[in-house]
Amino acid sequence: MDAALATAEIDELDELRYIRPSRYCESDTLGPTARNQFRGLTGRDLLAAVSSWVGSQLFYVPGSSAPTDGAVATMLARQGVCRDYAHLVVALLRALDVPARLVSVYAPGLYPMDFHAVAEAFVDGDWHVVDATTLAPRQSLMRIATGRDASDTAFLSTRGGAVSIHKMEVGAVVDELPRDDVNLMVKLA
Repeated sequence: MDAALATAEIDELDELRYIRPSRYCESDTLGPTARNQFRGLTGRDLLAAVSSWVGSQLFYVPGSSAPTDGAVATMLARQGVCRDYAHLVVALLRALDVPARLVSVYAPGLYPMDFHAVAEAFVDGDWHVVDATTLAPRQSLMRIATGRDASDTAFLSTRGGAVSIHKMEVGAVVDELPRDDVNLMVKLA
């Protein structure tokens, strides 16, 4: 992972990469919804509004989505997991010409501890975390991978056959987690 990627200015190629529709973030299809719902909002206000709206529209239901579901399927189903929330946030922001990407993270604040997916959006000259699930303090998140959507940031990829995972445990010891103030902009390291 290139640590500079998290805080570098956005170049034209990255802007194109993170503003165009992708496999799971169908921003072209969600354009009318995004423009209607978030008309006139920009910057911090837009990020807060998109996060709040997605959080209020979806129910977090483990096992409710397929690995092939994109943002449109999630919006129609009105339920999903962190990956689905992040895809919908990314797609809505891209539909409004805001560069956005998916980040897989380790989230010590989740219970049980697990991997997590969030969105990052480029506003006010930097990348800021958007987590519509509000399940873990954004300040405690640790970047694993960054990409256009989950196809670039898979937790596990296989080739040539099926894999069955019978058990997975993730753990860490943390003295105290920060409280997340949803009104603050947060950047990942």
